Amino acid sequence: MRLSDEAYLQTRILVASRLGLEFPEARRPELERGFLRAWRTAATSSPETYLAALERLPEGSPELRRLAGHLTVGETYFFRDRDCFEALEQDVLPALIAARRSEGTLRLRIWSAGCATGEEPYSLAIVLDRLLHDRGDWALTILATDINPTALEAAGEGRYREWSFRETPPWVRDRYFHRQGADRFELDAGIRRMVTFAPLNLAEDGYPAIVSNTSAMDLILCRSVLMYFTREAQREAVARLQRSLVPGGWLLLSPAEASAELLRPLTLVNFPNAIFYRKEPAPTVPLPPRWHAEPTLPEPPIPLVPEGIACSPVAPPPGEQAEVPPDRAAQLQRARALADQGQLEEAHRLCEAALGQDPLHPEAYILLAAIRQEQGEIPPALEALRRAIYLAPDSAPAHFLLGSLLLRQEKKRRARRCMETVVRLLQTVPPDEPVPGSDGLAAGRLLETARGYLEAQR
Repeated sequence: MRLSDEAYLQTRILVASRLGLEFPEARRPELERGFLRAWRTAATSSPETYLAALERLPEGSPELRRLAGHLTVGETYFFRDRDCFEALEQDVLPALIAARRSEGTLRLRIWSAGCATGEEPYSLAIVLDRLLHDRGDWALTILATDINPTALEAAGEGRYREWSFRETPPWVRDRYFHRQGADRFELDAGIRRMVTFAPLNLAEDGYPAIVSNTSAMDLILCRSVLMYFTREAQREAVARLQRSLVPGGWLLLSPAEASAELLRPLTLVNFPNAIFYRKEPAPTVPLPPRWHAEPTLPEPPIPLVPEGIACSPVAPPPGEQAEVPPDRAAQLQRARALADQGQLEEAHRLCEAALGQDPLHPEAYILLAAIRQEQGEIPPALEALRRAIYLAPDSAPAHFLLGSLLLRQEKKRRARRCMETVVRLLQTVPPDEPVPGSDGLAAGRLLETARGYLEAQR
């Protein structure tokens, strides 16, 4: 079965405008196959009826995310691209670890963007387990995101078949997996707990944001994702990924996706058969001899006060403007900027200072909770969120952060209630309206992410 020329054109326009996905004429068969697979599982009578229904859906609809899952290939396996993982294990990660040890800050934040069924982030967790003899002393974040809720659900289970281990060294399966039957392997629970899975569409503008834990990253892997995007969506996504990195952080794309023009002003760093990009300024440790950095244009200075910071203590009544003392507002803005740059200890201090001036400020508690989460201090983060919710029971960001932290602790029932509360609070809010305490995140984006969590946890 094929789409008519008119239906194909309308579908191509829809997926480009709503999902940021590019399907030129040469890829028409791929678009048709994915679209028809999605239609066959939808309760509509014809492809044309399904297309009309998609066009009426609001942004971030679960059905749009499901369609995107059919249009993108989530095929992956453990330690895919040995040269990249060799560079990660021998150079990039040891350099980051050495820098953190020299600073006395045992913290590392990594993001697998477009994680599919989880093989890539779990491979990173295995590498870190091998590199860190004192792993229990570190605050490690491995965030893994994908637009496809079905893939995220499978990733969270941590069960794989033989096909996921092709080109994977045998010791990986022997040491970190438990055999279940002839062709089924379950990942070690300790490694599985190192990774946090979350729904995210990289073609949309919901990141970086402290509420979604997508800021202050030391390393981002985003491989075989941008190849599906329109050129404009690629530029916007790369700009957001760059903002998600701390100074000195690393970005890895697939070779076919990377270009100097797209990634400027990051510095290209050549390893044997692998290319990475680094955000200036350079790390404090010297470059190992295997590295060969290509000079590029200097990066623009990071603004000290980002846009979209909401600082009112509680939502004011309709028609009224909340007033916030300038010194407290400046402290929170500065704390937010420092947290974005990975300077979490100073950000923490400024948050505490703001709360010293006003201990009844819920948004300061929300920011403090997000900072404590990035520091790996989960119990203090939970306590800060409980205080925020006590002061502002209708704070969607507080309920969202609490839900995501409870998921990390595998308290799925309580986490689900939190995300259901977020949906209830935001479903009548205009989608473009910024949510107080969320880093300027629009209500529609936060609502979409909460629904994505609920869908992935069914």
